Amino acid sequence: MTEPKPGTQAREPLWTIPNILSLGRLAFTAVILWAIDTAHWDAAIVLFVIAALTDWFDGWIARKFNQATVLGRQLDPLVDKIVVIAVLIHLAALPGSGVRPWMVSVILARELIIQALRSHLESASVGFGAKMAGKLKMAFQCFAIVAVLWVFREGGAEAVPTLATLRDVLVWTAVGLTIYSGGAYLARARTLFENV
Repeated sequence: MTEPKPGTQAREPLWTIPNILSLGRLAFTAVILWAIDTAHWDAAIVLFVIAALTDWFDGWIARKFNQATVLGRQLDPLVDKIVVIAVLIHLAALPGSGVRPWMVSVILARELIIQALRSHLESASVGFGAKMAGKLKMAFQCFAIVAVLWVFREGGAEAVPTLATLRDVLVWTAVGLTIYSGGAYLARARTLFENV
């Protein structure tokens, strides 16, 4: 194995298990969107839950086996955003989903701003990983999406009004946490910028 030249950094591995799982979620996304468009609700729910679980699993592997990389710290949240926003866009287009277009716009704006900040700070070798507010936001976005899919599976809001109410609570909570966590990240980024 060749030693890196003096003054150069060793290249990080690209094909780590966490990075492979993150890229695998992109493939899952296409199938999930197909399932939504064709009203295969059971498949959409199962595939989305698997995608959400791999998000948790790749982070656990990265920490447990010391496979965290700069690429992974940017790729993992970026793929998460693509999965969630793509699914929400498709759901917002369906009547009776409880997901409004402005909600998706707010979530998209927040995610793009935070991803841009993360990329900039990581390029300056400043870590900007997910914090508890961001993790809660992601969890409730996933809960909300599963609830929306489940209501469709059961025949719509009129067929399951109690479940539809829970769906709406989860959707609004996800939007609220998206705004709150975005503000928290902006405040943290401001402090980091002052120290860069």
